[in-house]
Amino acid sequence: KSLVVLPFINDSPDQENTYFINGVIEEILNNLQKIKDLRVISRTSAEQYRDKKKHISEIAEELGVNYIVEGSGQKYGNAFRLRAQLIMAEHESHLWGESFQQQITDVEDIFNIQTRIAETIANELKAIITPEEKQLIEKMPTSNNEAYEAYLKGRFYLQNINQNNLDIAWKHFEMAKEKDPGYAHAYAGIAYVWL
Repeated sequence: KSLVVLPFINDSPDQENTYFINGVIEEILNNLQKIKDLRVISRTSAEQYRDKKKHISEIAEELGVNYIVEGSGQKYGNAFRLRAQLIMAEHESHLWGESFQQQITDVEDIFNIQTRIAETIANELKAIITPEEKQLIEKMPTSNNEAYEAYLKGRFYLQNINQNNLDIAWKHFEMAKEKDPGYAHAYAGIAYVWL
């Protein structure tokens, strides 16, 4: 039950929304990693395939996985759409796919879709999700949409580390902390910048 979540393609008309698509996918990846019955490859290892055109079987062999999750996303204004699919690498056969479309009225709308995708993938792979794991997956780190948006932007700027990007990331994490002083991810982001 080993898998990799490949970077999703940003199909938004505005490439500025890449931070949002990347952040949502990273949360899905984090949710899958909470399930001990799955072996999930890290985002750093998956990131090398962002712009490479390789066959599913090649990627699976290089990373030592049986399954691949891929897809795309769009965000326009307060609406977003994610298309995700689960592929069995050996036969390059499609096991599951779904399109999720949602108006963002609050941050719970985003977290619900991230949770549904992770739980559906786990169910398709017949992975056992303990009650504790389910609780961890469904826990919302913040209820403030502006704090979450700021956090996602901060994470985006950490992908290519240089002094300018670290400064921008720090500002976004500080903004997330101001919007929700109890948002632990914002503090972790600030600590990461300082490290």
